[in-house]
Order: sequence, then structure tokens, then C-alpha cells
Amino acid sequence: MNERGMLGRSSSGGHFRPQFSRLHEDRDLFWVVPFPVRYMVGVIGLRFAGKSAVLSHLNEKHGFRVYNLSSALREIAAQREVPLEPRARLQELGDELRAENGDAGYLARVTLRRIRADLLGHSPAPVPARIAIGGFKHPAEIDVFTHLRSFQLMYVKADERFRFDQAERSGVLQTELSAFPGQPAATIESFRRHIDRRDRHFDESPWTAGYGQQVDGVIELATNPDDEIENSGTLAELLAHASNRVAVLDAKFRGAGMP
Repeated sequence: MNERGMLGRSSSGGHFRPQFSRLHEDRDLFWVVPFPVRYMVGVIGLRFAGKSAVLSHLNEKHGFRVYNLSSALREIAAQREVPLEPRARLQELGDELRAENGDAGYLARVTLRRIRADLLGHSPAPVPARIAIGGFKHPAEIDVFTHLRSFQLMYVKADERFRFDQAERSGVLQTELSAFPGQPAATIESFRRHIDRRDRHFDESPWTAGYGQQVDGVIELATNPDDEIENSGTLAELLAHASNRVAVLDAKFRGAGMP
């Protein structure tokens, strides 16, 4: 009998106990041992909206431990000797991994296993009170984390012009456009066509149909207006909004998990 069968069988017969009755729906026993943290935050948003700045702020200012689904993807890319540039190749690998595993939430499960191992292992590092996760590209990845009752969303919201300006100012836009035939000029139209569209709702390959990046679908899951933090001004203003959201969540989860 495998480990799941041994854990799930009742002492009185061959039926699964109620707390194990959803094993066929979820691939991991994450709810068996609660995570010893107050809460987790999934930081979501479109490219260049300011998610990386928020994640760094949560780590440096508020002591969150930060994880990113893209870290798992890059590790797998290194194992398979897949180049990290151009970015489109890494995006394709993410789509392929979801498809070949038949699991649109695959990278989230890999990341959650890493979090679980870090928290429940024997590392001398202190257990953090709060965790932040970034790099969500598919709604199913969010669904993996919503099995945890303390999981919350933080949606970094910015309009297209703001994001285009950020992409151009950073030099990333020009670098990524140079990988396309004809090296399109850095205009908002080329940003929309070659950069933004691919991230938000690309699913054209017959090999990865249903498993492509769908960031628009991720954002649609942020149905609570309180989850939104606006990025339309200065960096200081964005980080202040993030800190305000942390204060609200700290109050909501006061006394939960770790002190």
C-alpha cells in the first residue's frame, strides 16, 4: 500500500477518513499539517505594474519571506539547458511544463512544496511570520494556494501607458523587442502586440492549448477591491499603499499562526 493509502485508511475499515476525502481533487496533503505562518500573500498584476518593487518592499521593510514561481521555472530551464533569453523561450517552457504534466498549476505546486519543505524542515533559519509569492501566470496557479485559508491576494494595478513607460525606461522593452523579426521600434503598439499580449492571454499553440499564460485570468480572481493597490504615481506612493495593505492584513490575521 502506498503512503497515501496508509495515511488515509481508517482503523475500522477500508474507507478514507473525512479529512482525506479530497485526495482525488488535490495532489498534495498540504492541509494535513498547517503552515506555521500567519498568512501568505500572492502578489499579482500585469508586467511592469510594479510587482517586483512590492515584493522587495515586503521583504526588506516588513520581513516577508519571498518566493517566486519564476524561480522554479528558471531552475527547470537550467536542468534542461533551456536558455533564459529571449524571454519568449522561457515563457514557452512554462507553457510546455503545464501541458506535459497535464496541470496548469504545476509551477505553483513546485513552489508550494518548496515553501513547505523550508517551513517544516530542520533549517536553522527562523520561520517567517508572513510569506509573499510572485510570478503567477495562470489562474490554476492561484487555485493551488487558495486551499490555504490564510492566503490573500495583493493586486498591483497600473494602466497601459504607465506600464509602457516603465518598460521603456528600464530598457527591458528595447531588449525584448530586439528578439523579434525586424526589431520593432519601442512604441506602445509594439509593446501591446509583442510584449503585453503574450503575457496576458497567449494560448495559440496546439501543443499547449489551455496551458498558456493567462494573466488576465489571474487578475480576474482579485474580486475584492481591498486587494488592489494602485500604481499611478511615485514609487514611494506605491510602497506606502503596500504597507497600508500589510497593516490591514496584520490586523486581520493577528494571533494566527506564528506571533
